[in-house]
Formats: sequence, C-alpha cells, structure tokens
Amino acid sequence: MIKFRRIWRIAYPIVIGNIAQNLLSITDTAFIGRLDAVSLGAAALGSVFYIAVMMLGLGFSIGVQVIVARRYAEKHNGDIGDVLHHALLFLLPFALTVFLLLKITTKDILFLLIRSPEVLTATSGFIHMRIWGMLFGYIIYVCQAFFVGIARTGIISFVTVLMVAVNVLLDPVLIFGYAGFEAMGVEGAALASVISEISAVLVYAVYIYRKKSLQVYRIFARIRYSASAMLQLVKISVPASLQNFLSVASWFIFFIMVEKIGEEALAVSNIGRSIYMLYLIPLWGFSSAVNSLVSYSIGCRKAMLIYPIMGKVVLLTVVSILLLELLTFLFSGTVMSIYTDIPEIQALTLDIMPAMCLSALGFGIGFICFNTVSGTGNTHISLYIEIIATCIYLAITILAVESWQWGIVRVWLVDGIYGLLMMLAALIYLKTGKWMNRQV
Repeated sequence: MIKFRRIWRIAYPIVIGNIAQNLLSITDTAFIGRLDAVSLGAAALGSVFYIAVMMLGLGFSIGVQVIVARRYAEKHNGDIGDVLHHALLFLLPFALTVFLLLKITTKDILFLLIRSPEVLTATSGFIHMRIWGMLFGYIIYVCQAFFVGIARTGIISFVTVLMVAVNVLLDPVLIFGYAGFEAMGVEGAALASVISEISAVLVYAVYIYRKKSLQVYRIFARIRYSASAMLQLVKISVPASLQNFLSVASWFIFFIMVEKIGEEALAVSNIGRSIYMLYLIPLWGFSSAVNSLVSYSIGCRKAMLIYPIMGKVVLLTVVSILLLELLTFLFSGTVMSIYTDIPEIQALTLDIMPAMCLSALGFGIGFICFNTVSGTGNTHISLYIEIIATCIYLAITILAVESWQWGIVRVWLVDGIYGLLMMLAALIYLKTGKWMNRQV
C-alpha cells in the first residue's frame, strides 16, 4: 500500500520548487505592474504564449518520466540513460525548429489575434526575447523527468530556487535599467527569465556529471541511436506533448478573449493568473507523484494500487489548495499591494478571486485524475480526453465573451468546468480497465 508519507516524499521537493517558480512569476508581475496596464497585459499574453510552446517539451518529458519510472521499477537502471539520450536527440532539433519558426511568424500570428496596437507591440517584443530560453527549458524538463522517475526530487527544488534567485536579481536591473543597464521594460523581464534557465541547465549538468550514485543509470556513458527505442519513446511522449500544448494553448485563447473585453480586464487577468498559479503550487508536485507512482505500481504488477493512490493524492491536493486560498483571502490587501499600486485593478482583481478559487479546485481534482491516466502509459487516451475537454472549454469561453457578453468575473468560472470535464473522462476510462498491464 502506498502511504501518504511516500506520496509527500516525492511531491514536496517539486512543491517547494513550484513555490520558487511562482515567486518568479510574482516577481515578474510585481515589477511589470509598476509600468502600466498595457505592459501588464502584454506580459500575460506573452507568458501564456511561451508556456504553450514550452508545453510541447514538458508533455514529451511526461512520457520520459513514465518510461524512466517503469525501468526503475523493473530494475533496468542501465537503460534509463538511453531513454534520456533519445529524449534529447528528439527535443533539441525540435526546439531549434520551433524557435526559428516563431522568430519568423510570431508578429503575424499575434496581429490576427490582438486588437490593441500597443498590446500587440509589447507582446511581440516579450515573446521574441523570451523564446531564446526554449532550448534550455526543454533540457530542464528532461532532467526533471529523470529525477522524478527515480524518486530523487531534492535537486529539482535547489535548481528552481536558484532560477528564482537569478531572476529576482536581474528583473529590476533589466526592466528599469539599474546599475548602468538600459531599461528594457517587459523585454527585460523576458531576458532575466532566459538567463535564469541557462543557470539551471549548468547546475543540472554539473550535478549529473559529478554525482557518483547516478553512474548506475549510464547517463552519457554510451550514446547510441536506436530506431525502435526512439519509436517507443515517441509513441508514449508525443501524445502527452500535444495534450499539454492544447491545454495551455486553450488558456492563451482564453486570454485573447479576455483582451476583447478590454485592456483593464487583461491586466487584471494577468494578476489573476499569477494568483491562480499560486493556488496550484501543490498540484504540480502531486500530479508528478501520481504519474510516477502509477507507472511504478504497474511495473511492479500491482495495478490495482492506482485507485488508493489517486484518492489519496486528490485529498492532499484539495486540502492544500483550500489552505492557500484561505491565506490569500485573509491577506488579500497585502497580496494586491505586491502586484500593483493601481486601485482600479486591485479592486477588480479582488472581484474575480472567488471565481478563481472555485476554478482552481475543479481543475486540481480533474488534473490528478487525468495524470493517473497518463501514468498508465496510455498517453493517446490522455490526448483524446484533452481534445474533448478543450473543445468544450473553448466553445463556452467564446460564447461567454462574444454572445453572452459575460464580464471578467463570470468568465473566470469557465476554467473550473474544464477541470471537471477532465475528471469525468478520466474516471470513465479507468473504469474500463483497458489500461492494466500496459507495456512501455
């Protein structure tokens, strides 16, 4: 039986890492919030656009994590290095290709979607700077997949805290132009994030190279290409990659629809996005834990353990999200003052917070159930679930803004519907039992 303590042992370093990641987001938003509403809105659109592209790599790394956890459970440690090598052989050329395409097409894509010329210019500048971090971000995801897969997640916390420290030091220097540097505005925030990612890759590389206990996994000990190994990795990882991309791409479209309500609504939603991600800090750690433990249990021929695992992780997730929501309500005035000093934006952000709280709970429950399916190795089923949930979510969002003329408060409720749809579809699939004894 998997105990709460074991779930928490895997999850807590990632939770700590995500606290650091959210501090990074809060820092960026807080500094940019001292510029103007246009910059705040542009940073929201630019960040979600970039995250959507990065989800292609993160989704691929979920497949890597599933395979690493399965090999670890089967005691085939020497094969884990080959999994990582093939992941990098696929992701690095892919990252370079996407980078070049975005350099050429980003402004044209945004021109078709963004109404405000000022927001368009600022968003385009942010993205053109931010995408320099793609290559390093993809490498970070592969490293994280490896350490989660072998249940050694402590280094993830250290590296993430380092990233935040670098970003916090560079944000004021590059955004406002301190210490003799030119003031770059939102582009400065993007550049600070890129440099922090480079520092993370360097630390991971040094740690893996120098840690003797990791030599059993034969990382970079024998780099060889196998068409069958690559095909197996792609079959597991590409559906997860597309699923994650669709998930965040739908959120980008959500922000595009919010921009149609107005620049103030978009600025408020950027602050709302940062607070919403604060609520979800525990979720990313617990979702990685359920993903890894489900794959490990199936590898140990204990498939029926996935139900108690999923139930315990859902409980931990709900309790954690509720605690964070309570804290933000108790200290709402302080939270608002961190993000912006514009009274109108502060007031409207407080108005949307109850809707964000409900949506965060719905999304949290749905995401854990969804990652239980991913952990079985049936990532193509995860993709189908994502497509169905995304289509319904986007249809409701577009209708809410264009036809029903909903305000920003009610529009934020739609995100919870998305999570509940994922939960329902995941539970229906798990009930069929078709995932048992899945080989990866």
